[in-house]
Amino acid sequence: MNILVTGSAGMIGSYVVKGLIEKGHTVIGVDRIARDITLQGLTQIILDLSSKEGILQLFDDKKIDRVIHLAALAHTKGVKDVSWEAFKLVNVDCAENLFEACAKHNVPVLFISTVDAIGMVKGLITPETELNPISNYGKSKAMAEGRLKDICKVWNIYRFSPVYTPEVKRDIEKRYYLKYPNWAYKIGKGGQFEVLNVTGAVAAMVDWVDKKVDNTIHVIKDPELLDINDLIKAEKAQGRAKHVLWFPKWMVQCGYYVIKLVFGKSNKTYLVFKALWPFRTVDN
Repeated sequence: MNILVTGSAGMIGSYVVKGLIEKGHTVIGVDRIARDITLQGLTQIILDLSSKEGILQLFDDKKIDRVIHLAALAHTKGVKDVSWEAFKLVNVDCAENLFEACAKHNVPVLFISTVDAIGMVKGLITPETELNPISNYGKSKAMAEGRLKDICKVWNIYRFSPVYTPEVKRDIEKRYYLKYPNWAYKIGKGGQFEVLNVTGAVAAMVDWVDKKVDNTIHVIKDPELLDINDLIKAEKAQGRAKHVLWFPKWMVQCGYYVIKLVFGKSNKTYLVFKALWPFRTVDN
């Protein structure tokens, strides 16, 4: 098949492009900025998804069998504008432009969302759990999920748990590092978290290409939980995590309620919430 992948040069996108090509597909990679990538089976298109006309023209010019929409504003390191307007433009408005092109050409789309769209929810989480996003990232992804359902007839949504690669672990390091690489921490006996190795993310997306598109939502995560105690032990063996701060769980819980009282539902309270009550998700 001819698979359109947005954000094809990104941390996850570069892996999924290779995975799709290895399975015999051809890839049309869409990125806003040119990257030095040369792969047989990949056609790189430089396109800003805010251009509705550009997207429609791309669909008119190319035979596209399926779309995997990865492009998003997620990590804010080095990003100057982290306002809600910036997140909405990239994660909602640009996504809507793509969804409309998919709907016009009746092309199935896989939208890569995030568990941050779930937000501050305790207890066991299913795809039907009501969303309560807190961060701008989570809010924008939740809103884009709604736009997808309204616009497209054939779709799937994959909510990724925090993704990491052997080289990039920033999404999981915040769960056990106060300051990398020397100052680690753990709460109580140490926690366990749902995460997603990039190989699992790639496998899920590559497999989707050959699956029936059934308008369902799925949480994608590793089979095993990430154990903080095991991680810190491994980090110490590598000469990192030289100092480990331990916080009693009751103390952090008290701090959470104080922070919530002062700041309400905010990024600050959300970070502590996730540390105290990590996601536990089940799929249908």
